[in-house]
Amino acid sequence: MKRFALLGNPLGHSLSPALHKAIYRQLEIDDASYRAIELDSDKLKGFFAGFRVGGFDGINITIPHKSDVIELLDEVDAKARLINAVNCIHRKGNVLTGYNTDMLGFSHSFRNHGGQIEGNNFAMFGAGGSALAVGAVLAEGGAKSVSIVNRTPERSERLKEVITELNDEVNVKICDEDALAQSKTKLHCLINTTSLGMHPEVNFSPVKDLSSIIDDATIVFDLVYNPAQTKLLADAEKIGAPIVNGIEMLIAQAVYSVEIWMGGNVVQHIDMNCLVKELEKILGHK
Repeated sequence: MKRFALLGNPLGHSLSPALHKAIYRQLEIDDASYRAIELDSDKLKGFFAGFRVGGFDGINITIPHKSDVIELLDEVDAKARLINAVNCIHRKGNVLTGYNTDMLGFSHSFRNHGGQIEGNNFAMFGAGGSALAVGAVLAEGGAKSVSIVNRTPERSERLKEVITELNDEVNVKICDEDALAQSKTKLHCLINTTSLGMHPEVNFSPVKDLSSIIDDATIVFDLVYNPAQTKLLADAEKIGAPIVNGIEMLIAQAVYSVEIWMGGNVVQHIDMNCLVKELEKILGHK
């Protein structure tokens, strides 16, 4: 029996166990288990000592441990190290290797909904861990410009550093919403990487005046998936803009984790639409 788990705190409403079990069913894998483990930061070293000698075959990592686990690993993928965030760990023998599948998850979902990165302008709201993963994808894809709107200057500067280190030809601007609106930049996509609008605070949006920033051709991508349609996405829909929530990104990052653990081209054998419907049913989406 192969054993996998999600490590974080808190995990009370995590969809990961149900999602991974659904993935295993689709792949007809009947010798794998997956569970959520709530763990405080001061217990990480003890947990990893057991993990290394065979406690689990693979682990997903979520808040607040994505950066803290790096020092406990033997090897770290270069991109995960650059953004200082690991969300997937594979054990081979007693060697632990860390990856970041959030990048793959965002890229898969964005392109699946008609997004094109090369030569286009983007606006990102937020500059936390998820934003670093998204920013890395935009840099590698050859974005023309990325406007960062965030309240914390240090985090904005860090996001800018990551983008320019991967691609110094991207025009990265740190600004507030008013300056973004005044710039009249023709945006291909606006991306919310913050938790604003997430259940239960469903009446909030990171953008005060969306119509001053986008038009009906701008893709609005919200990494939040609960609710399925946040206030930001509802506002975008009123403008006529195409909208994408975070549920497919969540699914894709999980599928890529399974691919790392199991080997082979798992993505080609997965029905993403079926998984979306399963998770929406759990969340009570219509």
